[in-house]
Amino acid sequence: MAKLRVAMAGCGLIARQHLEGYRRSGRAVVEALIDTKEENSAQFAKEVGGSPKIFNNLTKALEWGEFDAVDIMTPHDLHFDHALACMKANKHILLEKPMATNHRECEKLLTAGQDHVTQNKKVFMIGENAQYWPEVVKVKEIIDSGRIGDVYFAKASYWETKLSSPFMKDVDGSTHWGCDPSRVGGGILMNGSCHWLRPLRMWLGEVGEVVGTVSESAYEGMPAGYETQAQALLRFKNGKTACFHGMYASHALSDTPFFQVYGSKGEITIGGGFKGGVTVYDREHVNGESQGPALGYVESFPPEIEAFVSAVLDNKPLDADAMYCSGEPRIAWAIYRSLESKRFEKVVWDS
Repeated sequence: MAKLRVAMAGCGLIARQHLEGYRRSGRAVVEALIDTKEENSAQFAKEVGGSPKIFNNLTKALEWGEFDAVDIMTPHDLHFDHALACMKANKHILLEKPMATNHRECEKLLTAGQDHVTQNKKVFMIGENAQYWPEVVKVKEIIDSGRIGDVYFAKASYWETKLSSPFMKDVDGSTHWGCDPSRVGGGILMNGSCHWLRPLRMWLGEVGEVVGTVSESAYEGMPAGYETQAQALLRFKNGKTACFHGMYASHALSDTPFFQVYGSKGEITIGGGFKGGVTVYDREHVNGESQGPALGYVESFPPEIEAFVSAVLDNKPLDADAMYCSGEPRIAWAIYRSLESKRFEKVVWDS
């Protein structure tokens, strides 16, 4: 059986989740590891097993080139240059969200990516694991079944606390680069919030306009310019609405549901704290009915990786193309614009 030869660029927290996905797939082999911190690569190589080649920069790895695909998990501010370099080297690409930190680079990368797909016949996939989050997929199935009637409103509550989150520290215990606004492209809106905006789009349709507020008061020690709280009202093109709230906190937080979806016949919730679980409330189950086992957020990564492997090896169409995946940063940028205008701003889909 043919196996996809992968180079993993970035050996931090998310690389562990991606590695588990490659292992479960059974149809990929990690040939190279790339990280500017040699200690990260060395430690990760032990977890990968075998004898992956280790590089301290992407250029050297591409010069060696004995792999088919690059899984780019580097800081956000490097996504644009790293993706273009991999396209030039004619590699299949899995690029972690967001594809870029600003509108200009996003548009350029979309154009280059389209050429990469159509002319080079290579896969260009944006890694938004929420597309495959088991609870999110389950909610979509319930909505489509009509069980809660016509969906008209949803709440997305994204929260992490320093006291318990597995994603707030780097593998060596230091503050993660994701806490640096110059690398992230902003604050919470350009970081974890993307994973909460995607489900809203999957369930309610495409966002037309947004208005929001932000603050920097929830997480002590975060640098200036990094919003640690964000609130937004989303108006969808079909007339539906949703509220989004994101928070990074240093203090303890209650177990607020990550999502609540309201329909004319009932409500669906997804439990908070990354542990997951879907519950339906309707006329027959006023106290709620659990919809199977709680699988949780981390179980979104293996099917995401399998989707990439299948796209390359089986020519299977992507569940979400690059243009669709540019939606989350476009929503974030519209919210940022609304901070200045103090009114609803349209989500811009062209240059």
